[in-house]
Order: sequence, then structure tokens, then C-alpha cells
Amino acid sequence: MGYFDQSYPPSLWGGGQPAPVPATGATAGIPGAWTPAGSVPPDDVAELQASSIVASPQTGWTTGQYVQTATVGAAGRATWTGTDWVGGAAP
Repeated sequence: MGYFDQSYPPSLWGGGQPAPVPATGATAGIPGAWTPAGSVPPDDVAELQASSIVASPQTGWTTGQYVQTATVGAAGRATWTGTDWVGGAAP
């Protein structure tokens, strides 16, 4: 006779969803992507500007490229100038 070597019920004693991972990078695109894949973007452009998120490429992004923060719409868009994060899509 054996025994159950797992906690029961599993939903109470273990497992579950892993904690969300904050974004550490951003890749240019229309829209761009946050890295690592599945990571949580900054809440808004101000939080992005205060972060250490690394842009890829590190040169200024080209016309129309941006990443979308958690803020919906144009107010949540940000682009990399080559030196700083700024609001909006690249001109």
C-alpha cells in the first residue's frame, strides 16, 4: 500500500501561478515587445523613464516605432531616442 506524497488539495498548499516578472528590456516595433517574453510592462511612460529597462536596438528607434506601457492608447506609448525614453511613437 502506498500513500499520496503531494499536498491536498493542490490549490491550497502549493503550485499556483508564478509571480509576474517585470520587463527588463524593450524591442523596437509597431508596436514593439517587452522582454523577457511574458513580462509585465511599466505602468506608464513616467515609470519607464525612471526604470533601467534596456532598449533594443540602443540607437534611436525609427519612424513609428514604440512600446506600449500598461496605460492604454497613445498616452501609454514610448520610444527610445538613443539616449532617453520619451512619450509617443518615434517621429
